[in-house]
Amino acid sequence: MPRLIPSLIGYIKMFLSAKTKRYSAANIALLIGSLTMSLISYAKPLVLETADKWNIINDSVMGGISTSSIINDGDIATFSGDLSLERNGGFASTRASLSSPLPPEVQQIKIRVKGDGREYQLRLRTDDKRDSIAYTRPFKTEKNQWLALSFHAKEFVAVFRGRTISAPDLRLDNIKQVGFLLADKQPGKFSLSFKALEVE
Repeated sequence: MPRLIPSLIGYIKMFLSAKTKRYSAANIALLIGSLTMSLISYAKPLVLETADKWNIINDSVMGGISTSSIINDGDIATFSGDLSLERNGGFASTRASLSSPLPPEVQQIKIRVKGDGREYQLRLRTDDKRDSIAYTRPFKTEKNQWLALSFHAKEFVAVFRGRTISAPDLRLDNIKQVGFLLADKQPGKFSLSFKALEVE
């Protein structure tokens, strides 16, 4: 049974299937009012921990004026905003921390998203730092269409501050942060909705 992470919504509950050796999660608790949500934990069947922030990190860190936020609408969470290229800007992102590593059997990550036709990046980090190496995998969205996408660890490329670098190969069981970034050099409004993330 696959691990289901309904991103940013509900409560999380996880179990291990001895037959398939895949991992399932359901019920993420999200408190979005102040960009907060419960941390995801993989060590216990019942997983609810103290609320932690979903971080919004835009080009304002380097003088840009792009804006973004997350809202929760029932079973769907949406990362949206306005991308600006002014003042040497051009990116908007969000990320959240996991409370514990994924099991070593994990081989791939799946996402279910609905976008606006723009290209986004799925970004994974193997540490808890704010400014560090990210493993990135671009994906194209279709306007107002839900897509189910699947990526293996080898598809991710290591980057630091927008530049590709040499780094150890990504191991999905080392993930500590997961997030999304938009940096397609196209100014204007954007919107990316999430129904679920899965790993197996």
